[in-house]
Amino acid sequence: MAGLTVYYDKDADLRTLNGKKVAVIGYGSQGKAQSANLRDSKIEVILGLPSTRSRKRARKDGFESLSVPRAVERADIITFLFPDQKHKQVFEEDIEPNLHEGQTLMFAHGLSVHFGLVKPPDGLDVVMVAPHSPGVVMRRRFEEGRGVAAFFGIHTDYSGHARNIALAYAKAIGCTRSGVFETTFEHEAVGDIFGEQTALCGGLTELLKGAFEELVLGGIPPTNAYLECVQQLDLIVELIKKNGIAGMYDRISTVAEYGSYTIEGRVINDKSKRAMRAILKDIKKGKFVENFMKDYQKGSPDYLKKKAKQQEHPINHVGEIIRSKIKD
Repeated sequence: MAGLTVYYDKDADLRTLNGKKVAVIGYGSQGKAQSANLRDSKIEVILGLPSTRSRKRARKDGFESLSVPRAVERADIITFLFPDQKHKQVFEEDIEPNLHEGQTLMFAHGLSVHFGLVKPPDGLDVVMVAPHSPGVVMRRRFEEGRGVAAFFGIHTDYSGHARNIALAYAKAIGCTRSGVFETTFEHEAVGDIFGEQTALCGGLTELLKGAFEELVLGGIPPTNAYLECVQQLDLIVELIKKNGIAGMYDRISTVAEYGSYTIEGRVINDKSKRAMRAILKDIKKGKFVENFMKDYQKGSPDYLKKKAKQQEHPINHVGEIIRSKIKD
C-alpha cells in the first residue's frame, strides 16, 4: 500500500538509548508493562508517581520510584503513561516546570498533544510510540519472545535524532518484533478515538445489546440470545485478526456467510454512516475532547451517569450467569 512504512527490529538500535534514563509517569497496565520491558532490555528506568502508595507498589516490583517532579528532573526521556484526562494538570504542575533542554517527551497516544491539552516547550523532542495492546498482553508476549504492533510518530525533532530514539524505545518494549507503523499524532489521535467509539467499543457494544434485545423481544430466552450474539465473539475476532474479513468468511459455515451477505446495507446503511461522519467531524474539531475534559473537570457526572446506565443493562446480568456456567 502506497505510503505505508513499517519498521522492525533490524531498523532500530537499542544503543541509541545507551546512557539515557527513562522516567515512566504512571504505573497502571501500560506503565507496569513498559517499565518491565524496558528494564529487561537493559534500559535504566525510574518511576514518577504522585502518591506514596503507588511508589511503594513500584518499589516492591524492584523499581526506583520518585515523585513526578524529581523523576522528570533526572530523566532523559519522560513517558506519559497515566490517564489522558490528567495530562494537562500533571504536565503544567509537575512536569513542565522541571523540564530541561534536550529531553524527550514520549506519548502512547496522540490525543493530549494534538488537541492541545499538553503544549510542549521548545528545546525538546516530542515523539509517540502507541502499542496496539493492553499492557498485560504486551508484557506476556514480550516474555514469550514476541511483541505487539504499534504506531510511532514524530511531533518535534529538536535533536535531529527523534526518529532513532522513538524506534529504539519501540524496540526496547518489544513492538518492533511485530511491526511499528509510522503515522502522525493527528492521525493516531483521531483514528483511535473514532475507532473506539464507532467500531471497537461503542459501536460494537451497541450492536451486541441491540441484537440481544431484539432476540429477547422475539421470544428467544436471554441465555440463548447471549450465547448466540456475544459468547462466540472472540472466535470471530480471532479469525479476522489471523485471516482478514474475507478469510473469516472462508472459515465459517455457508449459512453464516450467506446470511451475512444478505443483510448488507440493512444494519449498517447510509443513515448509520452519516452518523459516523458526524462523529468523526466532532472528533476532528476537538468537540469530543472538549466535552470530555469539561465533564472530567466537574467530577465526571455525565461519565458516571452513562456508566451506571450501561451496567444496568440485562446483557451484563445474563453474561455473568453464562460465564459462571462455562468451564475454561
